[in-house]
Amino acid sequence: MASTIVVANRKGGSGKTTSAVNIADGLARQGKRVLLVDADSQAQATVSCGVLPYRLTATVYELFHLILADREGRHDVEPTIIKSHKSFDLIPSKPDLAAVELEAAQAPGREALLHDVLLEVDRDYDFIIIDLPPSLGLITINGLAAANYLIVPIEPTFLSMDGLAQMMNILYRVNAEFNPSLRLMGILPVKCDRRTNLARSVLEEIQKNFGKDRLLPPVRNDIKLAEAPSFGKTISEYAPSCRGARDYQQVVEEVLYRSLT
Repeated sequence: MASTIVVANRKGGSGKTTSAVNIADGLARQGKRVLLVDADSQAQATVSCGVLPYRLTATVYELFHLILADREGRHDVEPTIIKSHKSFDLIPSKPDLAAVELEAAQAPGREALLHDVLLEVDRDYDFIIIDLPPSLGLITINGLAAANYLIVPIEPTFLSMDGLAQMMNILYRVNAEFNPSLRLMGILPVKCDRRTNLARSVLEEIQKNFGKDRLLPPVRNDIKLAEAPSFGKTISEYAPSCRGARDYQQVVEEVLYRSLT
């Protein structure tokens, strides 16, 4: 069975998609079978992998429709999975996914739609990484309800601490109502410059409130991380020797360790 990890933050621009894509790539480069699920209607993870959403006819949106049409039947997820494009497999997204919030609003068991989809491929992978939208809606609840672990990427600013507090409240609610097995794998500082007093203060505050063992290795500022998606490449493909690539490699090693403990 796969370990399913959601990468989520209520705050936009938190490095969520960059982290999801590069963690998926890093795990695959460690020899793991990895599926990346783009569950954000902005489809930024899809674009970051060099796939154009407007050309797609089979995405996570169509999978939601299959499940809504027949909750009891077996659903063929394979046609939706893009393989041999990256080191990992991808279930892409497109802007139509935003409509699921309304289309599934009255569906019974609507919080478990994504869980039902992933059950069909769970045994085919070691890790499933889900990139969630920066909002609290049905898609986000679906992702959290389907996962074993949560990673929260944040920029080390004091405003980001409010978003982190909101994510912890959401985690507790999902634990209580939908998924008691969901656990916080870690808080991932991104765009991090430890030389600044602000970054050091925020990291100290995180350790004080959550414990040192909940902090994942920080990812430093690196323009290469911002450039890579425009070429449809992961950081290991685009600039494998840059500090961003080295930092995400440390994150991946910690993810592997925490998924086994």
